Amino acid sequence: MADRDASASSVTPLIGSKSHARSLPILQRFRYLVTLHLVRLLIDLGLGLLSIPGIRDSSILPTTKKRYSCHQSLANRIYVPRSYKARGSPLPAYIHIHGGGFAWTNPVVDDSFCSNFSNNNNILVVSLDYPKSPSYRFPTAVQALTDLVNAVLDDDSLPIDKSKVAIGGFSAGGNLACAVSQNKSLQGRIGGLVSFYPPANFLPRTADESMANPEGAGAALPQDQLSMFGWGYVKAGQDLRDPILSPIFAPRETLPPKICIFGCELDLLCKQEEIMAEKLASCGSGQRVGSELAWERNGVKWEKILGEDHGTYLLEWYEVTG
Repeated sequence: MADRDASASSVTPLIGSKSHARSLPILQRFRYLVTLHLVRLLIDLGLGLLSIPGIRDSSILPTTKKRYSCHQSLANRIYVPRSYKARGSPLPAYIHIHGGGFAWTNPVVDDSFCSNFSNNNNILVVSLDYPKSPSYRFPTAVQALTDLVNAVLDDDSLPIDKSKVAIGGFSAGGNLACAVSQNKSLQGRIGGLVSFYPPANFLPRTADESMANPEGAGAALPQDQLSMFGWGYVKAGQDLRDPILSPIFAPRETLPPKICIFGCELDLLCKQEEIMAEKLASCGSGQRVGSELAWERNGVKWEKILGEDHGTYLLEWYEVTG
């Protein structure tokens, strides 16, 4: 297994220090706070407009929406493939967590992905919501999502094949999927994890590592925005090596048997994602197969998408590798 400190020294952080909330100038903290709340308000208004009948393509809308008693304030979206017949055989299930820097958007933004993935692969997709930062900092979202995943898997009204369950998400959602799947209550219940360009490590990076980014990196998600999201999500004094926060430190045995991680070449988070994949894949005696950009070893798949930045729509790659 890769050395813990060696892994930590080779990654891009989301925040600058363990006492980031105290170390930032007060005006910068105020700017981050206002930006996080104001942009979230604007996004919520925009997504609210999309719920008006006739505004959106009805073919991508969920089959149903559902709230669970453990978190009544969170609305979740369920996609049953159009080919499914009532009282048919149970379906493989994919539990999806949306991105947005832990602070913005809701499951509506991934309707197209979830609907297409459900129908194209004949699986049940459940897209979950979670409490947003900075109002709710780590680990509130992880705890809520853990409750919801257990509620979904215990929901007898859903035609889920309990032996074929995977979890995943985009960006912050990918990080949260890694976190939730480590929970003791879900050990043995989730067979696969797919994480699209997740923040894998919240520890600081060195100046040399910053210079190693390819030309044009960080256009979609610049460092200041990463720092803002990290400041909003993580409380001062939090242990940044906590594997629930920084999954690069997660013991292999706490994660699902099958793992697929996607990174984008021009994403500032790409290097830490690749290090995480290599660390997890090193647990076992299997030989690595594939190429430098796409390989598999010991149940772990890694793929780097060249020429793409954070936020790339990766449905086509997911379907190919899934």
